[in-house]
Amino acid sequence: MKKTKFIIALMSIVSISTSLMATENIDIVSGERIEVAMNVAPEKTGREIHVYSKEIPWNVYAIKTNDTISTIADALNQAVEGDTIVLHEGIYREVLNVKKDNITIKANEGDYVLISGNEIVSNFVPEPTMSGVFVTDVAPNYKETNLQFTQVFVNGNYAEIARFPDKTIDDYMMPIEDGSGYSKTVNISKGQGIVDGKVTFDEGKLPNVDLTGAQFRGLNGKNAEYVFGNVTSSKGNTITFKPSSNNNWTKAAEIKEGYHDFGFGFVMHKNLLDHPGEWFVEDGKIYYMPENGTMDGLQVEMQVRQKVLVLNNTTGVTIDNINFVAGNGDINNVDGATINNCTFRYLQPFYTTKGYGINDNRYSGIYGENVTNTAFTNTYLGRTWGTGVTIYKGDNNSFINCIFEDIGWIGTFTAGVYSSADNTLIQDCSFKDQGRFQVRVDKDIKIDILHSSFERAMKMGEDAGPLEFTSTGKIAPLDLGGSEIAYNKVFDLHGVPVSSGSYNKQFVVAFYMEDVNNYTAHHNLVYDITANSYDGPEKLIRDGRFLYLGPRYNAMNEPVNYYNNTVSDTDTTIGIWNIQIGNFEELKAGGLQQEEHTGVMTDGHFVNNIFSEGEFSINYSAQNLTPTGASKGWADIPDNKWKSIKTNDMDEFFEHSAKVDYFFYPETNIVIEDGDEKQNYIDPENGDFNLKSSSDAKGEGTHIEGITSSANPDLGALEGSDYVLSAGATLQIREFKEVR
Repeated sequence: MKKTKFIIALMSIVSISTSLMATENIDIVSGERIEVAMNVAPEKTGREIHVYSKEIPWNVYAIKTNDTISTIADALNQAVEGDTIVLHEGIYREVLNVKKDNITIKANEGDYVLISGNEIVSNFVPEPTMSGVFVTDVAPNYKETNLQFTQVFVNGNYAEIARFPDKTIDDYMMPIEDGSGYSKTVNISKGQGIVDGKVTFDEGKLPNVDLTGAQFRGLNGKNAEYVFGNVTSSKGNTITFKPSSNNNWTKAAEIKEGYHDFGFGFVMHKNLLDHPGEWFVEDGKIYYMPENGTMDGLQVEMQVRQKVLVLNNTTGVTIDNINFVAGNGDINNVDGATINNCTFRYLQPFYTTKGYGINDNRYSGIYGENVTNTAFTNTYLGRTWGTGVTIYKGDNNSFINCIFEDIGWIGTFTAGVYSSADNTLIQDCSFKDQGRFQVRVDKDIKIDILHSSFERAMKMGEDAGPLEFTSTGKIAPLDLGGSEIAYNKVFDLHGVPVSSGSYNKQFVVAFYMEDVNNYTAHHNLVYDITANSYDGPEKLIRDGRFLYLGPRYNAMNEPVNYYNNTVSDTDTTIGIWNIQIGNFEELKAGGLQQEEHTGVMTDGHFVNNIFSEGEFSINYSAQNLTPTGASKGWADIPDNKWKSIKTNDMDEFFEHSAKVDYFFYPETNIVIEDGDEKQNYIDPENGDFNLKSSSDAKGEGTHIEGITSSANPDLGALEGSDYVLSAGATLQIREFKEVR
């Protein structure tokens, strides 16, 4: 029986391999003809199937041929379980769609392989009514039903969509800066009923052109109040627009002028195409204004495919050393996938959403559901309007030595990594420049975040932070199952200001751990958390905070451990927002499981931390709630009036907190006052927070088994070593050969 199976298997391999072994292929570097070698290693049952691109624009000496496999799809159709598909140098304009188990897709050694969601558009001619603008048909396979908006690349470089104001700086998330493509907005309002909104651009001069149908994007108020809309009229610098967001803008209630003192926004339209390098797509045509008045030497591409990677219902697939551009990815019902040494750029074009939450944006990056035992290693993901990697459900996934940067230009809830899969590991990763969150968790999972760096989060909003953990839709805290958050750097966090009613604030938090327990945060270095980036005339509350604990109405009875963290240059330090449940007996009778009628923290442990000078606070309030924790309005409980506190005195705060059932159990923590940093740290201005030998934090700590390295440890994150200073990825961003 075994012999029969072996013969059948051997015949199958020979049958599939014969045509490949007889086919000549091209060495794209030298032009020399070579035979495809079928490298069947003894330990592997599969073959190598070689694929040769017909498009290698950066290598004019490449010889192309028609007698080899030239598409990934053809190779995948021929592949069987265990095979390796080797992609040779060049561009592949197709979707990498893997449907078979235990397949490896990799670049040939030393080759640059690009899978692109773009197609080339050509035959541009001058547009007679638009000076300096050229026009042609869009790519035949571009469908607005698949892609609401597209992206355009010229000689591999990302091109700017026509907008007011013009965008002249290389940053998509600096709405408060000149040249950002945003203007400050004022006179923000909407009348009673389902009617148009109105805003005035406070900077620049809106061109006197027809803007009917233009896309408006407004950062007005808190994130839930940000708005998309289509312009219905314009006069001077004022536009009216039909809102499309499901929020206050599409409700009947009036938004009075002055409710939002200010905001930020832009409009996009073909008639705003007035700046070299800009483009617009309308009615099946693509318009482009070249830099030098000629299209000579320019290759224009536009995105036509929504996805560049589909890896659904598979086991054991490996993708190695492949570059992806202009498209998203799906990795649903996947087990044991490895994505190594890959890059993903410009995943999502501009888009509109009805809502603003994570769920509204989850398909705008790499989306995975029921993902297990899957690893992203040595991989780059960046420069996108949408989100990064979203993993809904699953177990045992990891992100190691990856870079996530320049993500979330759209300004709604996006994250470098969102996970609701248990046993997630993020290690040696760098997160840079994020519209909102860098890591987002809202389910009971274990997630370890180790030796990673988090910089410049929250560039398009406020009231959140790079590490964003919060319970939603229930009365109960998040249980992180013993998670460890250690040896990370969090820095350069500022946010943008918002105006919404009486809420005029610029508020960011390094550790936004709302209603979260059963975790340990140790040896983290946190600095430059300051809400000082906006210099407008409006009166604002500015709050750059180290730690927000919630827990609102949720009782935290599992450990909340903060050991040996260094915190420097923050506006405030620790904040608690407590909500007593005013209708607790009613909810209890209806089946509420929580025994406590208010938020508590019964098992905190704050030891060996160094804090910067700043406010410690408890805001103790009361509300009536629905069974899922939604507010039904404020409750008045006079006995609670003494329970709030605001103080810069750390000891006073800890003592008061214990009286209202917030037990920090503090030991050997200190506050370094403003102006004393140089007396305690080696070079704090340049990020070196090693303690000087004369510092009061030197050798004065409490030994913590499994955490500290000696009987008399230093306080702070550099206890034992300076390991935290090297937090982040060592991955080097490669040269992208199509960019010229």
